[in-house]
Amino acid sequence: MREKLETIQGANTELLAVDPHETWAAKSLLKDTGLSTDDLQFPLLMDPAQTVSATYGVAFQMRIHVEASNRPATFIIDKSGVLRYARRAKTFSDRPTPAQVVRELTKLDGK
Repeated sequence: MREKLETIQGANTELLAVDPHETWAAKSLLKDTGLSTDDLQFPLLMDPAQTVSATYGVAFQMRIHVEASNRPATFIIDKSGVLRYARRAKTFSDRPTPAQVVRELTKLDGK
């Protein structure tokens, strides 16, 4: 999403990532990919209690290696709090491309 962040923000929207882990685990994962939290240009909400994940129906829905994990998902929520787009992954890599997300945002802009 970082590659389309400027376009997303230009559409009068905000990108928010939700991570179901403790802060230390997220930092470790970022470090493994050569990044740090300072490299993120959007908010990262830590959800170790799985509150947000459960609210959107993705908590503990997928088996990864030997443990249950959250199912990756992408949601677009309008300014009134109405869920306008939802894609809950069937596999870990089943995610919309940044271009697909921008197309969905464009559809909303036309309403």
